[in-house]
Amino acid sequence: MCCLRIVKPNHTSPTSSAAPIRSDLLSLDGVLAQGEVHVWHTEVTFQENVVNTRFRILDAAEQERASRFLVPAARTQFVLSRSFLRIVLGRYLAIEPVDVRFRTAKHGKPELADSSLQFNLSHTEGITVIALCRDWRVGVDVERIRENLKPLELAQRFFSKKEVDWLRAQPAAERFSAFFACWAAKESYIKALGDGLSMPLADFGIIPLGGNKKLELEIYANPGAARLWSVWQLDLGTGLRSALAVEKEGCTIRIGQWPG
Repeated sequence: MCCLRIVKPNHTSPTSSAAPIRSDLLSLDGVLAQGEVHVWHTEVTFQENVVNTRFRILDAAEQERASRFLVPAARTQFVLSRSFLRIVLGRYLAIEPVDVRFRTAKHGKPELADSSLQFNLSHTEGITVIALCRDWRVGVDVERIRENLKPLELAQRFFSKKEVDWLRAQPAAERFSAFFACWAAKESYIKALGDGLSMPLADFGIIPLGGNKKLELEIYANPGAARLWSVWQLDLGTGLRSALAVEKEGCTIRIGQWPG
């Protein structure tokens, strides 16, 4: 669905302006410069011949998992997202997609065997997003804005008090969008940690801003730990809210759409 203080709405701080985010990845050439995080996104649409071709890229375990989906749309989403991950990683590892090998970390997060390349995947209806870098933990989340929920009720269950107060202050017409922006930011950090929900969602706060902006992470019980992280809000298109968390200060984020 990442700095010590919460940024209030409409507040401009030195860390939230002039974000080093560039939408200039034009080809999937596998070149990842030092200090960069690459974010690739692709549309997920059903085309039977494409799904069948991509299915053959998956390993036996992935194919077996795909066959268990009862809803065709969910199966298509899984096959296209997982094969897209293999295609992207294969380019950066300079190997064939079918040769990419994963292992499972302690809390179930997939990672590459014998490589410093770090990655994370997120998908929602119609889009898949992959973030990757070298050596640093990374997490990405993308959410499609929906209005079939009660944002304030959910926020009171999962958000920190500061985030709930911020959401309540948003205009009613913008509350759904604001909820998913905050949710995506929090999810990106939790996914980057890779520890499941060992840190409850209410134990840290990230207040969204508009556009491609660096956000302020606040870890209430350990403020100093927030200095290790950067959290960025990403603009990937209308109706979407997305965020990226990286265990690194001073990195450059480059975004590309595949195929270009």
